[in-house]
Parts: sequence; structure tokens; C-alpha cells
Amino acid sequence: MRVNMLKSIGLLVIGSTILQSCGLYDLRTKMIKKEGITIESTNKGKTILERAWKAQGFDKLKNHRTYAYHGSDTWRGMLGRISLIWPEMKTEMDFKFQVGTFEGQTTFLDGKRKGDLAGLQNWNYYEISENDTLFKDKDDKENRRIVFGIAAFQYFTEMLDRIKDAPIISYAGEQECRGQLYDLVFCTWETDKPHEEHDQYVAWINKKTGLMDFTQYTLRELYLNLPGLKMLGAGVEFTDLRNIDGVLIPHQQLFYLMDIRKKQKNNFHELILSDFKFDSFKPEELRIDKSIKNGGNFKN
Repeated sequence: MRVNMLKSIGLLVIGSTILQSCGLYDLRTKMIKKEGITIESTNKGKTILERAWKAQGFDKLKNHRTYAYHGSDTWRGMLGRISLIWPEMKTEMDFKFQVGTFEGQTTFLDGKRKGDLAGLQNWNYYEISENDTLFKDKDDKENRRIVFGIAAFQYFTEMLDRIKDAPIISYAGEQECRGQLYDLVFCTWETDKPHEEHDQYVAWINKKTGLMDFTQYTLRELYLNLPGLKMLGAGVEFTDLRNIDGVLIPHQQLFYLMDIRKKQKNNFHELILSDFKFDSFKPEELRIDKSIKNGGNFKN
């Protein structure tokens, strides 16, 4: 009974948040809303991001063509169950990606889909099962979650390299979290005001280490058929950074609803990376259909 009651309370809280919200979730800080985006704030934001990008070794990412890793993925609680991408709340998977594109594959290592492979080739979705390859409708209700998951897992792994090239960048002030001071950098596309087509991001750059510890982001592209979710946002924490060929790869990603949490245990989704390797396979392995043109980095 206690579990059911907690679930009901959680649903009421989320429902209330959605009903009371107005319009799209907006990550512009008070500083940006008050002062706007200026040449000075843009230059300062770009400088901070560039330094973080180099400090984390992402300037060396261009030296590699592909990467692969093992992922232990865990979703927690009611929110995790609602947001779940894969068939199980806890699962083991292998991933392969081509750097700077949205060409990727995942192999399910346990659960209902054990042994199956799913992938994206220039946003064309396919599945491989028992040596049969079938391209499917990526907008189908059953496929949307996995399509989103494959693209998002790559995007978050390459996050700093991706948002650094956003056309709209601005310094967004300072904020403290867990006893550390952070420079906030706002990134988006087309216009700084919230709109349907593009997400907003706020990178939290640790003033002491120069690294990006957190990123807040909006949820414009939905794989869930729940009204009002575009009025919500989320935050990701990057930790357990390990030096792989000069690039500091976060081997733990923790996800929080709406904002960065003071305690790590309050996450609803955790991804643990292991056995990360650059160039352990050739990009051609991801080209299931040779007639499909190569894809690029155009998910903003």
C-alpha cells in the first residue's frame, strides 16, 4: 500500500507541475533574461566552453573515427519507469558509434531482447535478429524510444564537443552546487527564446577544475505520448572521468528531473560505461545499407 501511495503522490506532483506550467521550459537564467545576449557575454561564454573542451581533451576527438563501450543502464522509481527507453529497467548493452554523426548501434545482452541488435544509419532505424536485418519506421510508437536512446546516448557522451559549436552561446552567470562554484554557459540554436524546434542547454563549468560537471537541458524531442513534458527539463551529471587516449570520458552519467540535485542518490537514471575504446572497429561496420548516404551531426 505504501508503494502505491508513493506512486500516486508522485503522479500528482508531476501532474500539478505540468498543469501549472505555461509554455515551453526555459533555461535562460535571470542574467540572460535581464541583460540579454551581448557580444561580451557571447565571447565570455565561448571562451569558457573552449577552455573546458580542451581541458577535457575533446580537441583530440577529431583524431578518432569510432568508439565503442559497454553500458550498464539503470532506471529508478516511477519516473524511471515512465521515461524508460529500453525493454527493462536495468540492462546490459554494448554500443558502437561513429564520431560526430548519428550512426550507432546497440546490442542487447540480457532481457527480452537478448542477442538482438538495433541501430541508426543516417536516422534510418533498423533491427538485426537471428541474422535477419529489417529497416523499420523510426516514428512507430514501439521504435521511438530506442531511436531516441541510441541518438541520446551518443549525444551525451560527446556533449561538450556538440554544444560547443552551437550558434547561440552566452555566459549565464555563476552558481554554487555541493560546495563548488560554477560558471554557467547557455547554448541553443536559432533563437535564445524557447521554441519547439531546438533544445536549450546550460553547461556548468567547474571554476576550480575547468571541467563540465553538469549540463541542464530541455526536452523538446519526445518519445513519450504524455502531454506537457515539453514544459519540463532535466539535468545530467558527468563523473568518473577516465583518460582514454587523451580524452576524459565520463564513465558515469546521472540524470535528474528538472534541476541538478544536491545528492547523487536522487537520480532517476544512471549509465555506467566500461571497456571504452576508440577505433576498435571501422565506420563501414555501421553502414548496413550501402545505398544510404552518410549522416552528419544535425541533431540540435
